[in-house]
Amino acid sequence: MVSHFGTKLLGLSVVGAIALINSGTANAAQNLRYATWDPPHHEWIKFGVDKWIKSIGQVTSGRVNVKKLAKGLGAPPAYHDFIKKGAIDVAHIIPAYTPGRLELHKVAEFPFLANSAKARTVAYWRVYEKHFKKVNEASGMKLLNVGVHGGGLIHNTVRPVTKMSDLKGLKLRVSGDNVSGMAKGMGATPIFASILKVHNMLSKGVADGVFLTFEGIKNFKLGKLVKYTTVPPGGLYATVFQMYMNQKVWDGISKEDQKLIESVSGEVGAQYIGAAWELADKNGIKHMKKMGIQMVDMPPAFVAKAKELWKPLQAKWMAKAKEKGVDGEAALAMMKAEIAKVKASN
Repeated sequence: MVSHFGTKLLGLSVVGAIALINSGTANAAQNLRYATWDPPHHEWIKFGVDKWIKSIGQVTSGRVNVKKLAKGLGAPPAYHDFIKKGAIDVAHIIPAYTPGRLELHKVAEFPFLANSAKARTVAYWRVYEKHFKKVNEASGMKLLNVGVHGGGLIHNTVRPVTKMSDLKGLKLRVSGDNVSGMAKGMGATPIFASILKVHNMLSKGVADGVFLTFEGIKNFKLGKLVKYTTVPPGGLYATVFQMYMNQKVWDGISKEDQKLIESVSGEVGAQYIGAAWELADKNGIKHMKKMGIQMVDMPPAFVAKAKELWKPLQAKWMAKAKEKGVDGEAALAMMKAEIAKVKASN
């Protein structure tokens, strides 16, 4: 027979044991998995993603650690579902790879806005915070960082492109519906494909060219295939990268550590992620010159025609933004204003 005192002691022991278990759980490090398809040598990975991953462990004193997997999980378009369904804890996506799911980010991809990746990236985060965050477009995922690469160019293997008619009949890889619309309007045949397929497409003649950045020629080993590049002022397009965490994983992190993670993300992350993309373009230009690729600026008459082609595509986005309760004109005006501020501060 157990005495009342013994029962009390036993109860206290159980409570104490539970407290110790809970304490151990609270103090245990949370190790999160990050996956990517991008090559580890890419500047945005080395000086953007990797820097952010390291900063999370540092700022949380090791309570939350992000480990990058040695290999990707699959094709880039699948990453949206990988994060949302919990197959991976945190990763980046290219929303253009899954058309129709997300729309608002496209304001940062508009043509002729800026050659500067840093200006586009920082401006986009500020616009997101003010205009897009409230919409919660990507439910089930927590947006922590963004990146926007430098201005998109026209590269091809066939001929110099100095006027719109030069694009007629060319099969060009595109990365999203906005640039696809532009390509089609210019007389080219757009082929949607992820960046990982471009080398094979060009080498086998499936595509005659690609809408891509300076850096993409170097980082995806296209320098021996591309012969001609047309450089539009401010880029013919850009591509947004979004770094998400699974919402349930995020909710499982303490409020204190959430605040700490946010302190090294958002605009702080946008600054150095944008700078990493800038570095990538600088290295890409050097590589293209070394490979003897002929680069020409897009002539003013070509630019003017391209801007006219863009107007109905922009109007279409404005209508979609309105459906989501967003003032698209205000968002675009802010995007332009913030780009100017970032440029002026550098």
